[in-house]
Amino acid sequence: MSRSVQSGADRFALLLSLLAVLAAYLVHDRVFERMAHLEDEMAYLWQAQVIAKGELLLPSPPSPTNFLYPFVVDYQGQRFGKYPIGWPVVLSFGERLGVRFIVNPLLAGFGGTTLLWGALTALRQTDLKQMLAHTTIASLGLTVLLLGLGGAAGVLAACAYFVAHALYKAALFLV
Repeated sequence: MSRSVQSGADRFALLLSLLAVLAAYLVHDRVFERMAHLEDEMAYLWQAQVIAKGELLLPSPPSPTNFLYPFVVDYQGQRFGKYPIGWPVVLSFGERLGVRFIVNPLLAGFGGTTLLWGALTALRQTDLKQMLAHTTIASLGLTVLLLGLGGAAGVLAACAYFVAHALYKAALFLV
């Protein structure tokens, strides 16, 4: 592929990525008003705020039943989120920088762009190894897009897709 065509494709991919990030941000800002709307999202946000302070758990309040938080557990005088800390750690970077509201749109935008770029590039390939490599890039883009959508459903869908992708790619190499 010539350098000028590749440069044009790179600029198009960058423009597409920026538009996807902008669209995801506008939905997050205008429709969801930058707020968590599901209980699991609230728990992720609580965990992110705790992690941003450098802690993994906090002491339970004096009367925990008066300070209930969805999916946050009080056990033996300690309060912690019930979910694994992977996603809250990602959110904690946005929390520390004061831009938590942009983390999901960035992931969704970049994931969607990577998905499209990988899929379209795979369609143009004639070499099977190159095609498989670009479909893997597209699959990783879909995984990031699903994580960027947030919530337990997005994380579960990303995990399920990741396992399915691994199984069918492994099966392809057995043939």
